[in-house]
Amino acid sequence: MLNTKTSFYFLLISLGSLSVKAQDSLSLFKTINNQYNVERNFKAQYYYNPASMSGYSSSSFSEFGVGYQGSNENMYRQQLGNGDKGLTIKATSFKKLKPNRFVWGNASYQNIKTGVIRWNENLDYDRIAPYAAADSVGGKLNVERYQFAGGYLQKMNRWTVAGQVSYLAQLGYRSRDPRLRSTTSDLRINAGVNYKVFREYEVGIFGEFSKYTQNNSLTFQSALGRPYVYQMVGLGYSNNLFNGGTTPSSTFEEFGVKGGLQISGKGGNDFYLQASIGRANNIKSYKNTGNTFYDTSDLADENFQFEGAKFFDFNEKHRIGLLANFTSSVKTGSEYGYSVNSVASMTQIFKRKAFRRENYITAVKGFYQYQQDHFSITATPFYGYEEIKERRLYPNAGQKFVYSYFGLNVDYKQQINENQVLTFQPYFSKRAVNKSINALTATGNVSVDEWILQDNNFQASDITTFGTSLRYDFKLEKLPAFFVSAQYQSQKIQKKNNNFAGASIGITF
Repeated sequence: MLNTKTSFYFLLISLGSLSVKAQDSLSLFKTINNQYNVERNFKAQYYYNPASMSGYSSSSFSEFGVGYQGSNENMYRQQLGNGDKGLTIKATSFKKLKPNRFVWGNASYQNIKTGVIRWNENLDYDRIAPYAAADSVGGKLNVERYQFAGGYLQKMNRWTVAGQVSYLAQLGYRSRDPRLRSTTSDLRINAGVNYKVFREYEVGIFGEFSKYTQNNSLTFQSALGRPYVYQMVGLGYSNNLFNGGTTPSSTFEEFGVKGGLQISGKGGNDFYLQASIGRANNIKSYKNTGNTFYDTSDLADENFQFEGAKFFDFNEKHRIGLLANFTSSVKTGSEYGYSVNSVASMTQIFKRKAFRRENYITAVKGFYQYQQDHFSITATPFYGYEEIKERRLYPNAGQKFVYSYFGLNVDYKQQINENQVLTFQPYFSKRAVNKSINALTATGNVSVDEWILQDNNFQASDITTFGTSLRYDFKLEKLPAFFVSAQYQSQKIQKKNNNFAGASIGITF
């Protein structure tokens, strides 16, 4: 991780140098209102096409911040843990070099200690599930994350071309049995081209290539015994041939591609329509003793997304928008079978599809903003409908969940004086379970069956969330603007509360 650390700190210095010229022409309120534009987050998918980043901000900005956060969960999925706490350092920047040239970047470092995790000895569980290693003991996990990204955009008459590269590396480890060491790397390369067809109307195409790797190893130092390690294949079942190794190791290799089309007016400020389709294949290989890895599963993810938004302005103070989104993800798991010729030799004899997970989400969001010279208020109500179907063969088992989501996010910014701004962001959301079908079957292992039933029970539970954040920006003479912020959130699940709190300080310039 030393080279990754060096790259991270180098990028922090580079980001800080992007905006050495202060924006004296803007008041602090206007600077903050632009830099933390709610509409930008509202239509975040629009900027997935890097060629549309020219409309990301009307002026250059940078931020550097340090924060600490912690969560305590009383109702949770065991394979994700009962909370975490730790430090985050991050920097972001967007720079207009010339009217036709833009650059942007971000970098972050996290040092997190999770709560107790059971039935999962991997990072990025949602990405590799159900093919995770698992045991009944688990424990707390130390996780370090290093992330950085950078992009460049160039306009040439009617054409706009842009690209972005991002990289995320993780290190997870535990100093007690079972001693897990897990590393991941996630590289993504995005590119996009827009063409202005008529006045303010543009048509664009964009694409992404991704490569993901995860390496895991489990070791035991106790001579008095160790937990049994399962190689899970979904809904409580596991691969009997590869279960129980003394020094199990696994590798996940994933390659993905995605492409999309976008149509917009006035840089997305009037309307936009976009659609994308992608596919990724994640292959798991397993090794116990010796130097031979055996492929055990292949998880294919086919995804599709469509989104459209329209905005209206009234009297330069009122702005209204409506956004609709549909997302689908279908994961198909294929598993390998082997014949054991000898203790040291195995031959693959079949590959069969045995697992399928379908996830469909439809969402509608509203946007209303009222803005004056010294304050602004923005409300974004939303409603969503989600359907999840998960099933496997050999043997047959399955479960289904149908959810409705609704809620409201509010952003209120108030100028206190020329050099002070206060931001208040309360929010509320509710997940209501419309339907829950349990077609699970007993595995014959009491501990595993209890875990799977608890996990099903969590997924079949309503969730109510309340939260708020408060931020104070202030500027001193001849110095950049400083900020302090705090956030609190409470979730209620089956009459139990999960709480989150965080605080951060930093500078904007």
